[in-house]
Amino acid sequence: MKKATLLAVCLAAFLMIFVSSAQAAGPLNIYVRGGIMSLSDFSFNPVYGLAGANIDFNLGALSISPECDIQLYQFGFKPVTIMSGAILNMNLAALYFGAGLMLPVYIGSGYTLKGDLQFKVNAGLKFGSLKLQIFILTPFTNFFQFPCWAGATLGAGF
Repeated sequence: MKKATLLAVCLAAFLMIFVSSAQAAGPLNIYVRGGIMSLSDFSFNPVYGLAGANIDFNLGALSISPECDIQLYQFGFKPVTIMSGAILNMNLAALYFGAGLMLPVYIGSGYTLKGDLQFKVNAGLKFGSLKLQIFILTPFTNFFQFPCWAGATLGAGF
């Protein structure tokens, strides 16, 4: 796991140094994305898939990003979690980082609906029409303590 973390850090450093600065194409960008999530111990046992979209409302150096994702347990549809929220990001050329609130709604067997407000911290790179994001999602009750979620998404924008 240490090698994978080191590889991810080196890749992010390479992209920040060698990828040309990407400015938002306009005041509004829409991204369709997919990714993976795991508990913060990075065991990936079980692995969770993500599929969703977000919109970036670009306000100069800041952007407001409402988003909605579907979390899939082991890439299946039983159970399903719908995660919606909004993030405030600071844009520094191709790099961005920010924080916001998410409300996951768990849809289990039967008619069970349950959701608790969570805090999300994210960072990433925008290059061309692609958006790479890493994030940590933590409940307010155990702020940044186990169990919290860590994940990554890759989005294609238009």
